[in-house]
Amino acid sequence: MKVINTLKKAVEELEKEKKFIFLIPEVRTNFVFAKKDFQDILDVAGVEGRITIVNKRPCASGKIKFGASDHLARLLLAIKKYAPEYLSAINFKFDQKILKAVKRIAKKRKLKIGVIDRRLEPKRIQKEEKMSIPWKVDYLYKKYKKIPQIFYETAGWGKEPLFVVLGKTPEEVFLIIKDILKNL
Repeated sequence: MKVINTLKKAVEELEKEKKFIFLIPEVRTNFVFAKKDFQDILDVAGVEGRITIVNKRPCASGKIKFGASDHLARLLLAIKKYAPEYLSAINFKFDQKILKAVKRIAKKRKLKIGVIDRRLEPKRIQKEEKMSIPWKVDYLYKKYKKIPQIFYETAGWGKEPLFVVLGKTPEEVFLIIKDILKNL
């Protein structure tokens, strides 16, 4: 229950941030937190149905529960082999205005921003279901010799460009998001 409650508290704080609606992408946002010894997506808590916009405010559309996120849970599982300290992640919209805010925060926090160029993704990976995430994580590690705490991917065929922020805890992730919002 500690994982669920910790993530729930961070999601509730995020819902109070009205400006977060400007970071919610078309695919909506998810926010996840994994058990320390996580082995599969059922060990990762997320927002059922994702975080969306209701009455011009960010709103979790469902409960916080294990197995609620497939995409970000698989991302954390892939990242685990290179950076097991990252147990929490959030995805949000990419655009140039947001990139400027993220760059200011990254500089302030002395963080490197990773970039995944989706144009370099092999066609065979693009065509095979659920193969993009391992490719993206390996790409980041090969390019930066580590997994950057903040990264984004460029647009790909039928893919919306997104940012991801990683952290040891949902609180850490939320504080980075809060800093980004202050700089928008």
